[in-house]
Parts: sequence; C-alpha cells; structure tokens
Amino acid sequence: MKKITKILSLGILFLLVCTLHSSAQKCKFEYNKTDPITGENTKGNKFKVNGSWDMGFNRIGNTYYASMEYDIRGELKDILQTNDPIIIKLSNGEIITLTAQEECVPAYKNVWAAGWYTYWNGKYSINASSIKSIAENPPVFARMNIGNKVYEQQIPTKDGKAISEAAKCILQ
Repeated sequence: MKKITKILSLGILFLLVCTLHSSAQKCKFEYNKTDPITGENTKGNKFKVNGSWDMGFNRIGNTYYASMEYDIRGELKDILQTNDPIIIKLSNGEIITLTAQEECVPAYKNVWAAGWYTYWNGKYSINASSIKSIAENPPVFARMNIGNKVYEQQIPTKDGKAISEAAKCILQ
C-alpha cells in the first residue's frame, strides 16, 4: 500500500512539474549574451507596433532602454531630436512617455520597385517601473514625434499582448 501511495505521489508531482514547465513563458531575444569585459548580461527583444514601426526593450545589467526602428516611404529630412517623445497609452489608461536619448539623423534606402524610403533607429529612456506597467497592461495607442512630424498608431489587442509579453521577458 505504501508503494502505491509513493508511486501515485511521484506521478502527481511529475505531472505538476510538466504542467508548470509547459506553461512557462518562452522568451525570444534578438540577442542574449554576457559582456566579456564587464561580465554583465545584455539582452534585447523586438516587436512590431505596425508594419513600418518596430520597437524593442533592451537591458544591460540593471539598466534598460527602448529601441525604435521606423521607416516610411519618401525622402524625409526630419531629424529625431534628443528628448523627442514616444507616448504610449496602456489598457488601464496609464500614459508612459519615453524620450529619445540622442539625436538620430535619417538614413535612406532605395527599394527598386517602390522608390526611396527614409528610416530612423532611435534609442529611448525607459525604467523598470514603466516596463513593468507595460507588462501588466497591454499598450493600446502610441504616438511618436520625429522633429516636427507626429506619427500615431492604434495598437490592436493581439499586438498589445505581444508587447506586454516582450516587457515581461526583458524583466526576467
């Protein structure tokens, strides 16, 4: 009788561990490495805000920043200025403002069939508290300033959840 109870207990424990393991969050990173000089872990992920606007959360040790890649058809001259904002509205109504850490001049690429595209790669200030808020409340709207231009995007529920998952991952 003790053997059967022991076997059943081990079986239940095994099923519990398997269930927890299969429901654990699977995080994908663009990079996840250790700096050979400082020994600090550096990692980053990437997600779509819309078809031409990608963002990511990045972590170096205990320091965070957000990255932004945006491209648009045409040859624009607008410069992403230091402190230009990205304003994110979360599902709970909270507003998070990220600010550009440095100036970013536009770059250009010629897509054979479509013509010229302008793109920017910006780096924005963000802290762990703001990332935690995004992890708990999916974003529903984003507004970005580049120079004198404003770009806005309603964020669909599915994409908002993906952004929240990316936030959870970078905090781990």
